[in-house]
Amino acid sequence: MDARRVGMASYGAAVADVREFNINPAGLVGMRDWDFTATTYLTPTSGEKGFVFHGLSFGKRIAERGALGLQYSPGTQVRFVVPPTITVPPGGTPTSSDRQLEYSEPFSLGLAYRLADEASLGIGARVRRERLTETLYELVIEDTIAYPVVTIDESEVTSWNLDAGLLIDVGEAVRLGLVGRNLLSLDDSTPNDTLSAYRLPDNAVGELSIAARPHRTVLLTAELTTELTGALGVEWNLGKGFALRGGAYLSEEERPAAYAMAAGVGWTYEFLELGASYLHFFDQTLRSGSGQAAAFDPAAIRTIDLSPYSSDRVQLSLKAMFGRVREQLAVIESVELGGAVYPSSASLFSVNPIGRAVIANVSDRPLQVKAAFFVDDFMDAPTQSPPVYLQPGQRVEVPLTAVFNERLDAITSLTVKDADVTVEASPAEQADDRYQTRLLIQGRNAWDGDVLTLRYFVTPDHPEVIRYSRDVLLQHRDSLAGAGGALEQFSRARVIFDAFAGNLVYVHDPRQSTDYVQYPAETLGLRGGDCDDLTVCFVSLLSSIGIATAFVDVLPPDRPEEGHIYLLFDTGLAPQFGASIAGNAKRYMVRKDRRGMETIWIPVETTVIAEGFERAWEKGAEEYFRDVEMALGLVKGWVRIVDIQ
Repeated sequence: MDARRVGMASYGAAVADVREFNINPAGLVGMRDWDFTATTYLTPTSGEKGFVFHGLSFGKRIAERGALGLQYSPGTQVRFVVPPTITVPPGGTPTSSDRQLEYSEPFSLGLAYRLADEASLGIGARVRRERLTETLYELVIEDTIAYPVVTIDESEVTSWNLDAGLLIDVGEAVRLGLVGRNLLSLDDSTPNDTLSAYRLPDNAVGELSIAARPHRTVLLTAELTTELTGALGVEWNLGKGFALRGGAYLSEEERPAAYAMAAGVGWTYEFLELGASYLHFFDQTLRSGSGQAAAFDPAAIRTIDLSPYSSDRVQLSLKAMFGRVREQLAVIESVELGGAVYPSSASLFSVNPIGRAVIANVSDRPLQVKAAFFVDDFMDAPTQSPPVYLQPGQRVEVPLTAVFNERLDAITSLTVKDADVTVEASPAEQADDRYQTRLLIQGRNAWDGDVLTLRYFVTPDHPEVIRYSRDVLLQHRDSLAGAGGALEQFSRARVIFDAFAGNLVYVHDPRQSTDYVQYPAETLGLRGGDCDDLTVCFVSLLSSIGIATAFVDVLPPDRPEEGHIYLLFDTGLAPQFGASIAGNAKRYMVRKDRRGMETIWIPVETTVIAEGFERAWEKGAEEYFRDVEMALGLVKGWVRIVDIQ
């Protein structure tokens, strides 16, 4: 048995190469051009010393859809010695006999063919040898001289047991396996009566198995036979080529029903794979290498490697893969990424391309191709592009998207990661080509200087932001109750700003740090920040209480050093009520709110936060009038207003 098979226990639907192909020969079509495996084992509880050479397996792909496997397994063998029995016939001389039974399956052959993209069929043949050696000791007396006579009688039967298997892919994450064993048994001779009584069962057995991937790193397996035996298994890929395995063996006839457990580890590097597993049986009554002769029952031996008389074992295996996987259908000619990833706006790449790959059809037939993008650690699974139809020789540019996980937020400085781009082409079921490129990932506070991406730092739903804004409103509930009516939204914004201004300090000129922005919770905790930090924080606080806001980004073409960002917030007042908050109409502007209704919006300059709301409002109004009204910056494009949704 292979170490992976031992460790996982259930392996029928997981066969994908020459390893243990006699469990389900249909899995041979999953191997590379050439496959080779070698196995050995140790039985630490049986009293036998040293490792036993278990066997070798060879596999070869035939054309695109076929595969052939051959296994030589001298270690698939078990011997039983029946103790001597002494017989004394009436009036005769005593005789003694002992028997040695040997069962083995030294050769297996498998042939598989892929019927369709989702299904493959396999046929296997196992050579089984059953041998009985009976030694008879008889005491002969001639002329008063007694001497022993030893007679050895051997009987052997070699049979071919034929199996058939089917593997069916149900979607991308589930595979079903169906196997019929001993569908046909052919003997080369007729055994004597004694061996006939010790022959192993060759009745047909059916098996149903399943393998599922709930996650790209986890494989779950299960199987059940018509003889009410079964198994459960799991394999967890840890990364860096390492995998952990575990399994349980089940049988209705054993006690306990889960009569054995296994654990194993595997390591893969390029074309080599090493495996080690340990199999332990809970009931050791018949598994120590000796037992009561009356307890021996050949009918209970359904598989030679795993029978009621098998001992605990340590299994080691080596697998090597050679040659090409198969005919290459599509290749990745080039990959171009758009630039560094900023964690604050990384969610954009789930719908907008992070880059593009040029894919070419190098086969002689039309193909449907899909490209996938993956960054280990920062993505839970590869994101796949929509399918593209390509004629022979045609190439196409395919957009790549990415769905990043929460680990991206833990990056505090510029990081370089390897990004894998793969392409799959029907009817192929595995990656046709792989392209590795370098992806730059900025720290979580990095900002590209574009006001459109600054909004991704706004976090009105953060617990610290919600707590802060709710505490401020609670402390001023009496004064806010007096404002009421149409001025309620304006009054609440004023209270939030004054409380905000009293606890925070403006640090330095914003354009000195356009590449770094604090999240609102960080600004509240540090009690300070630059223009961008304070603007983002104030916008988050207002948004957390339902007040609409917008960024105003100013970058004068003739004075780029004076570029900065401030904000607008919606008072909710209709234009005709402007006099209720300001006698000077230049202190506010009228623009449409979320509903498309015209309302009064107030500009606020956060760089003068320490001077209070009135001064920040006055300063913001001056800047807006100068840059937008007088210099027509909005019309000319060097002033942008970005609404925060």
